[in-house]
Amino acid sequence: MNSWFDGVRDFMHRRGSLSAVLLVVGMTAVFLLFREYLDSRHWGWPYLLIVGAVAGTAGMKPALLASALSFLSWNFFFIPPYHTLIVADPQDLIQLLVYLAVATAVGLQTGRLREREAEARREERFAGALSRLSAGLVSSGSLGDIASLAVAEVRSVMPGSRLNVWVPGTPTGSLRSVAHDAGDGPASRVRASFERDVAYGLPSRPPSESHGMWPVVAVETGQGDVAIPLRSSGTIEGVLQVELAELRGPDHEEALFLVSTANLIAAFLEARRLARVANAAIAEREAERLRAALVSSVSHELKTPLAGVTAAVTDLLEPDVSLDEEAVRARLAVATRDLKRLDAAIADLLDASRLEARAWAPRCDVYEVGEILGDVLVRLADGPRSRVDLAIPTGLPSVFVDFVQVSKALGHVVDNALKYSRGSVRIAARVGGDGMLECRVSDEGPGMAVNDREHVFEKFYRGEAGRSSASSTGLGLAITRDLLEANGGSIVIESTGPAGTSMLITLPTEGAKEDE
Repeated sequence: MNSWFDGVRDFMHRRGSLSAVLLVVGMTAVFLLFREYLDSRHWGWPYLLIVGAVAGTAGMKPALLASALSFLSWNFFFIPPYHTLIVADPQDLIQLLVYLAVATAVGLQTGRLREREAEARREERFAGALSRLSAGLVSSGSLGDIASLAVAEVRSVMPGSRLNVWVPGTPTGSLRSVAHDAGDGPASRVRASFERDVAYGLPSRPPSESHGMWPVVAVETGQGDVAIPLRSSGTIEGVLQVELAELRGPDHEEALFLVSTANLIAAFLEARRLARVANAAIAEREAERLRAALVSSVSHELKTPLAGVTAAVTDLLEPDVSLDEEAVRARLAVATRDLKRLDAAIADLLDASRLEARAWAPRCDVYEVGEILGDVLVRLADGPRSRVDLAIPTGLPSVFVDFVQVSKALGHVVDNALKYSRGSVRIAARVGGDGMLECRVSDEGPGMAVNDREHVFEKFYRGEAGRSSASSTGLGLAITRDLLEANGGSIVIESTGPAGTSMLITLPTEGAKEDE
């Protein structure tokens, strides 16, 4: 029942004049069945109800039409002599004229209220659509999502319309559509709107409340096709194209809504473009910082041991310097130490560059964690190796990693622990959650500064302890993190303080890889 009533009311709203005629004619036919039961002067009240119904649903103009038709119908069918417009009794004429005045007043007042209500609801729908679009611009970062949202909102307040958002697609300036209901290509007026910064299909005179935001409108107008340039503070970001369902231009309320929609989309596109520029500038600054750090590290880590080797060899080659065998061995020991330092620095730089260029892909296989740790210990000198305390229980699951990469990563962690701690270094392992094997490396050193903890995995960063070490390149832990992540693992600083530092390393087990 409600749906039937809503359908009738919608028909009367859309077809106001026709509904007024049909309602007066139809009700007159019904009234004729009861003409013998009511006095001729009483039919004004039913007709007045009809005028009120038409005014409340269709508006003022259909209500005035209903007033005139009901006036004539009452006179023609219910005032003697019937079926003529002649009024024999002066009292009937006065009643008819009074009815016409009252019906006209009711139609004017009720219709005006109905039209104001409809206008207020329409403005509310426009405002709600703009509000939802604004919220979407804030919460979404995808241009396609914003275009889809704009399409949905425009269709919600302008049913049957189609919307396209055209943006520059190539450096040459060709336009591409980012809306789902786009056509084959931009129309000529879309390209002209983008190139000339003018709008097509809008009213030439903007509403008073839109002063300052209305685009320049071309003299040429089209029926049902609107093109609005998406102008930001610096450039033209694209074009908003709207094809109306009917071959007509938008009224001022619709035009204001479309211009506001275009301005919102333009603001989003400008913010998106400026964000890309800002990100590019940040990336450039970061690249410059890394280049400066690389030059500083290379100059320090390569030149310093080279200078030491050169000095030692020069001393040995001096003809006027007499050295015994013990002194020669001491100089050669210094040169050997510097050469090892040089070799380690070059190896770190090569590893970092290979990882940066993604040229070192892991080749994973099944290994025992004790086997990998054994390779780490073999590469240590006898003195440091004696300070390592292994606590590896039996029965641990095998890990699925690249042996060389993970061995190098663990080697950096163990080497750091030995370098910055004079006590023992404990390496423990156990089964963790999610099919991962946890390996913990703990030392008894002075701990790590709070400021260093946030940056210790960055390339070329050397903390307080690193800056005091002659053999620190600032690459070891950065390489470790990259290698472990490439193998599906991770590394975190579990704890640090006066009692030392503990690094927690996770490695994927064979079972975890099979589950994937």
